[in-house]
Amino acid sequence: MANDLDLLERARELLTRGRPARAAALLDRSWPPAISAEAARLRADALRQQGYFDRAIALYRAPLSRPPAQDPGAWAEAALGLSSALRSVGRGREARSWVARGLSAARSRAMAELAQDLELESLMLDRAEERYDAVLPRLRALARRALAAGDAAKAAYLLWAAAGAERFAGRLKASEETFRRSLALARRAGDAAGEAYALFGLGGISRILGRLKDSERWYREAGRRLRGGDDVFGRAYAECGLANALRQLGRLKEARAGYERAHRLYSTLGDPLDLAYVDWGLGKIELQEGRLRAAESRLRRALAAFARGGETRGVVLSRLALAQALHAAGRTREAEKHFASGVALARRKGSHAHLESFT
Repeated sequence: MANDLDLLERARELLTRGRPARAAALLDRSWPPAISAEAARLRADALRQQGYFDRAIALYRAPLSRPPAQDPGAWAEAALGLSSALRSVGRGREARSWVARGLSAARSRAMAELAQDLELESLMLDRAEERYDAVLPRLRALARRALAAGDAAKAAYLLWAAAGAERFAGRLKASEETFRRSLALARRAGDAAGEAYALFGLGGISRILGRLKDSERWYREAGRRLRGGDDVFGRAYAECGLANALRQLGRLKEARAGYERAHRLYSTLGDPLDLAYVDWGLGKIELQEGRLRAAESRLRRALAAFARGGETRGVVLSRLALAQALHAAGRTREAEKHFASGVALARRKGSHAHLESFT
């Protein structure tokens, strides 16, 4: 048993050091019943950190099948991890139920720090549900609090989240400035992952602003930060983001290769929403190259996945691109329906995806 406890502690250390692949491999064994739930939770955390969301979701079920009263702290941590994984694959309603239950367990024993983490997860769910006006003041206040406490890495994460909300709310210049602040803080903290994700943000906002060469540079730099690391999701995101910039630059052969690399990586992760963005990008290439039937097939596949996951931006972008493909094929009445539906959804949700010329 002592050796098993040492292995668990080693796995926790590896997770803290950002080595989730090694932690997952260490935890992939049989465990004594007394610590099997904790081992399952740690392995789920390791898989989630790499982007293997579906596998992590399945593993979180074991520790959460036990009564919370047995170990409220471990139970609440598992609920937090499960919520994050569910949010990542677009299952927001289920994620929110686990946040509420985790908060109840954490507050029952006055675990203030864990309760704060769960409250932040609830805030990230609000952000995923496009409640930007409500979310932004709270994210900025939490960032100021983290800076006052000297936690540059946490402040960088909070500003990254705020910058993304500003971007999707249409506050593009503010978003770019906030991503730059996030990047500076991540560098100050020596947080390589935080730095890479701030670079992703700069790549995305630069592209929407029409600065496509800047976008390419930011995505390439982010990809270099993550190359050879454990973050499979991040590596896929780098490939997809770079492919978007290359497509807009007219370098379609390079863009297609990047999308295909992203497709392979996302397919291993069980990540339907991000895989849909790859299908959308490939559909846009097919459209630019005049292969209208292939474009329609890709774009309909993307649209179906976005609709299932409640991804407003993806639905809007897919409907607009599909409208272009259908109109070019002579199916103008059908095209008009998709175009009108996409614009109406964007306006209803406060999205500005339909206005993005450089997307």
